[in-house]
Amino acid sequence: MKLTHGAQTIETIDGKKVIKSGAKGSTNVEEVKWLTKNLVSMSSAWKSTGWAYIVDISDMSPCTPDVSEELVNLHKELTAAGCKAMAFVEYGAMFTAAQAKQHQKQSHAAIQEGHFKREEEALDWISTII
Repeated sequence: MKLTHGAQTIETIDGKKVIKSGAKGSTNVEEVKWLTKNLVSMSSAWKSTGWAYIVDISDMSPCTPDVSEELVNLHKELTAAGCKAMAFVEYGAMFTAAQAKQHQKQSHAAIQEGHFKREEEALDWISTII
């Protein structure tokens, strides 16, 4: 099942304890709150065993400070929800990738983080963790 809200899309990957999302263009605080709520809800059955999150930021615009603050909160919420790994697909998105790394650092979240050019590389990496 694929959900869409504004710039955000989210779906589970069949047969894996992995959720992926992506955004095209600019996102806002309300959309990130929606994303966080749905990530926590969709992963609830995996909280005790762990799960992974792939976020495709290749087509995402850099974030405004208020959105960055909400994304730091997203990292914290994912830690509490049992997320073990967060993989960023960032082909051609250098500035947005730098922001993603900063969000993780500021959140102090206990999630392993990886940065990849393709989703397949992210899935290979995730398979070594969960």
